Amino acid sequence: MKDMISKIKRIWRRPLFIILCSLFISVAQAQVTLSDKASQKVDLGYGVEQTEFLTTAAATTITAEELRRTSAISLADALYGKLLGLNAFQNTGFKGEEGRGATFNIRGVQTTGEKDILILVDGVERPIDRLTVEEVESVTVLKDAAAVALYGHEAINGVLLVKTKHGTKDEKYHFKVGASHKIQFDPQMADMVSAYDYANALNRARLNDGATAAYSDLELQKFKDGSDPLVYPNINWKDEVFKKTAHESNAYLSFFGGTDKIQYYAQLDYTDARGLYKNPDQGDWNSQLKYSKANIRANVDFEVSKTTRVSANILGILMETNGVPNVNSSDAWWHLYKVPALAFPVKTAGGVWGGSQTYGDFNLLAKSQGAGFMKTHQRQVWANMTLEQDLDIITEGLKFYVGASYDNSSNTIETRSKGYQYGWNYYDGSGSMQETVMGTVEDKLVFNNWVDSQWRIATFNAGLKYGLQLNNGDNIAANANYNMKSEIRDNRSNTWYRANWQLALHYDHANRMMADVVLAANGSNRSYPAKWAFSPTAGLGYIFINNPESSLFNFGKVRLSGGIQHTDYVPANGLWLAAWNNSHGQFWYGTNFQNSWGAFLTQFPTDDFAQETAYKANLGTDLRIANQLDVTLDVFYQQRRNILVSANSLNSAVVGIQSSYDDKGRVASYGMELGLRYAKTFSNGLNVNAGASFSTVKSEILEWIETPAYPNLSLVDGPADYERGLIALGFFQDQADIDNSPVQQFGQVKVGDIKYKDVNGDGVINENDYVAQDYGNAFPALNYAFNLGAEYKGFGINATLQGAAHQVKNLRYVDGVWGALSDNRNLSQEYYDNCYDRAGANALYPRLSTENVANNAQNSTTWYRNISWLKLRDCELYYKLPASVIEPLKLSSARVFVQGQNLLTFDNIDAMDAENLNTGYPVMKSVNIGLNVTF
Repeated sequence: MKDMISKIKRIWRRPLFIILCSLFISVAQAQVTLSDKASQKVDLGYGVEQTEFLTTAAATTITAEELRRTSAISLADALYGKLLGLNAFQNTGFKGEEGRGATFNIRGVQTTGEKDILILVDGVERPIDRLTVEEVESVTVLKDAAAVALYGHEAINGVLLVKTKHGTKDEKYHFKVGASHKIQFDPQMADMVSAYDYANALNRARLNDGATAAYSDLELQKFKDGSDPLVYPNINWKDEVFKKTAHESNAYLSFFGGTDKIQYYAQLDYTDARGLYKNPDQGDWNSQLKYSKANIRANVDFEVSKTTRVSANILGILMETNGVPNVNSSDAWWHLYKVPALAFPVKTAGGVWGGSQTYGDFNLLAKSQGAGFMKTHQRQVWANMTLEQDLDIITEGLKFYVGASYDNSSNTIETRSKGYQYGWNYYDGSGSMQETVMGTVEDKLVFNNWVDSQWRIATFNAGLKYGLQLNNGDNIAANANYNMKSEIRDNRSNTWYRANWQLALHYDHANRMMADVVLAANGSNRSYPAKWAFSPTAGLGYIFINNPESSLFNFGKVRLSGGIQHTDYVPANGLWLAAWNNSHGQFWYGTNFQNSWGAFLTQFPTDDFAQETAYKANLGTDLRIANQLDVTLDVFYQQRRNILVSANSLNSAVVGIQSSYDDKGRVASYGMELGLRYAKTFSNGLNVNAGASFSTVKSEILEWIETPAYPNLSLVDGPADYERGLIALGFFQDQADIDNSPVQQFGQVKVGDIKYKDVNGDGVINENDYVAQDYGNAFPALNYAFNLGAEYKGFGINATLQGAAHQVKNLRYVDGVWGALSDNRNLSQEYYDNCYDRAGANALYPRLSTENVANNAQNSTTWYRNISWLKLRDCELYYKLPASVIEPLKLSSARVFVQGQNLLTFDNIDAMDAENLNTGYPVMKSVNIGLNVTF
C-alpha cells in the first residue's frame, strides 16, 4: 500500500503543480503596483543612491507592503521566494535558538572558500533573525560588481540591504497596532520501526553478521502484543515527549509622523513562541521551549539648520529563551532517531526513569521533565547616526557627510538543573523480575550561569559627495568616501579591522546613456600579510525605449557591468605563522635513559600570497510592457582566482610535515536570472499582480593543486561544492556474484552489500574509483518562485510558491534514518522496508548489519540524491474594512487576515523533507490569525 501511495504521489506531482499554478493565476493577484522607476531609489552605500531609471546595477527590491504577506516572526524567515537573485532556504530548529534562521545565497557557489553573503541593516552589518517584518521599509538584494562595489571585502558574494522605517512629512501623527497568533502543527519526521520490527531486524542483522539471534520467538511475541511492557516495551517516543501543536504570538505598537523639519518612527514589538514539549510544567519549574523577545526602536531624522541634517536610529533587543539543560531543540528531536522503541520503558517497575546499559540515560522524557530548566538572556543594542552638511558656500551641489555606528550583543546562559535516577528491569535465572538503578537522587535544583557569547561592531565613515545637473539636463555625481570597521567576536583570531578608500563617479546623458565607475582600495587585517587590494568596477547603461504612453513597450534598458573584487577570507587563522607541536616522537638522554617528547613543525607558514580575487561580468536588461509587466533578465560570469589551496598533494607523506597553502585555485561560476512582475488595477476596482523568478547557476573548478592518479580523481571541471563517490551497480545477489566481480577493497563483502563499478579499469575497486557528482552540495543550482494575489472590494488573496532542484545530498549524513543498526542506531521504516533483506532485487539499501560495514559506508550513488522540492511557502486571505466602517472610529485603515506557511510540499524524498534532510527540530505547517489597525 505504501509503495502504491508513493507512486501515486510521484505521478500526480507535476500535473498537480500545474493545476495549482493555473488556479492561482486565474484568481490573479494583488495590492501592488509596478515601481516608479524615476523615483524608486537603489541604495549602493555610503550616500550613493540612484534611481531605478538611471542605475547600471543589478539589484532587486521588495517593499514593506509585500513583506507583510507572511506570518514569519522574523525578517530572516519572511524572504523565501520573495526576491529575484536571493536564494533563501529554511532551517530546522526552534527559532529562539541562535543560528536557526534562514540560510541565504546570491548567485550560487562562487568559490571553495567562504560562501556567506553580507547582510546590512541601515548600512551596517547586522543579523536579521531578530528583526521583525513590521519595522522594515524595504529589502534590496545587490548582485553584480556595480551594485556591491562600495562594500569592500565582505561584499564579494553579494549583499542583502535592509532599510528600516522612518517618519513622514505629512504634519500628522499616526498610531499602528497589530496582533496575531500562529498555530504550528504536523511536526514531520521519518517514521521509525516498532519494537517488534526492530527486534526482527536486529535478529536478521546479527544472523547476517554470523552471530546468534538477539530475541527468541517468545520474546518477539511479547514485543508484538505488549504483554510485558516493562522488560519488552514498545514506546513511541515522539508521542510520549512531544505535542502535535506549538504556538507563536506577536503584538506591536508603532508611532510615526513628522513635518519637513523632523520625522520620527518608534515601535515596540513583542514576540512569544512556545515549543512542542508535552507536560513540561513540574510545579517548581517549566522546561518548555520558549522564546520571548521585545524590540524597541526609535528612528529620528531632523534638520539642525537649513543646511544641516541628522539621522539617528537605535534599536534595543531584549530576549529570553527557555528549555532543557544541555539539550537544545535539535538535540532533543535527534533522540527520536537515536533511541529505538524497545530500548527501555518510560519508567521502571520501581518508578525511576527508564534507561539501559546500552543507551544510558537517553530517556528524553526524563531529560525534559526531570532535569530542571535552562534560560538564556540576550541583550543587543544597535545604534547609528549620520550627519550631512551642505557646502553650497564652497560650490553648489557639494555635501559633506559623516556617520558612525556601534552595536553590541551579549548572551548569558543560566541553568537550574538536577540529577535523576534511571534504571531497567530484567529477569534473573529463576524468572524473577529484577531492577538495576543508576544515577543519583537530587531534590534541589543547582544554579549555574556563564556568558555564552558576545560581540561588538563599530563603524565610522566620512566623505564628500557632489551632484550637478548641467544645462542640457545631463547629471554628474561623485562621492569620495573613507570608512572603517572594527569587529570583535568570541575566541582567538576573531578581532578584525577593515578600512576602505573609495571614489564613485556617475554620469548620465539625455536620460539615455549612463556610466558608473568605482575605484576602491580595500584593506583588512584578516588576510594578513596580504592587507590591501585595489578593486575597480564599471557599469554602463543604455535606455533604448522610454515611452510611458505607448500601448506596448514603455521602457527598455540594457546594462553591462564588470569589475575586480577581493575577499579577505583565509582558510586558517594565523596561516602566516609556523605552527609547532611538542607531542611527537620521543628521544632518550642521560645515563638513566630519561626520555622526553620532541617538538616538530606542524605547518609551514604561508606568507606570500595574493588575496582571493573575483573577476565579474554582468549583462542585463529591464523591460516594461503595456505598463503592466516588468521583465528583468541578467546573465553573469565570474572567475575567482588566487584561491588558497593546501599544497599537501605536492609533498610526499613520508616528509611528515603539513604543507603550507598556495594561491593556485581558480573557479568559474556562471548563470542567469529571469524575473517577471505583473500588476494591474481594472476599472471595476479589481487589483491583480503576479510574479515569477527563475535562476540557475553552475560552478566549475578550473585549476587546483592536485596529483590525481587517474583522470576521474581530478577535481578540475567539477563543481566548487563538489561531492564525490563510487558508482553503485546494485547489490551482490549471491556468492557467485561476489566471486565474479572485481575485488572491493573496503573489507569483506557479503550478499546484500553494495556492488561498485570499476571506473578506472584497474581490476579492483577502491578510493581510486571515486567520481564527481553532477551537482554540488551547498545550495540548489536551480531556484524558482511564484508570487500571486488579488484584491477586490477589500477582500484579498496572496500566495508564494518556492521551489529548488539540482542539489546533491548524502542520505548517510542523516543519522538514524539511513543507517543499518550499527552503533545501536534506531531504524527507520524507510530503510527497513527497502533494505536488501526485505526488498531483495527491488532493494534501495544494503543488508542489515550491527557492524560498521565499511563497504556500504562509502559515499556512492546508493546514498546520493539529486533533491528537488516545491512548497507553498506563504498564503494569505485578508479583508480591509471599508471607509464607512473605520472613519467613524477615527481609523485610517483596519485589516484582518489569515495566513498559512508550508501548507503544501512536493518533493522527491518520501521519508523526510527534502529541503531539510536532518534530524533537527522540525519545520512545521502553520496557520496565523491576526489584525492590524492604523489611527
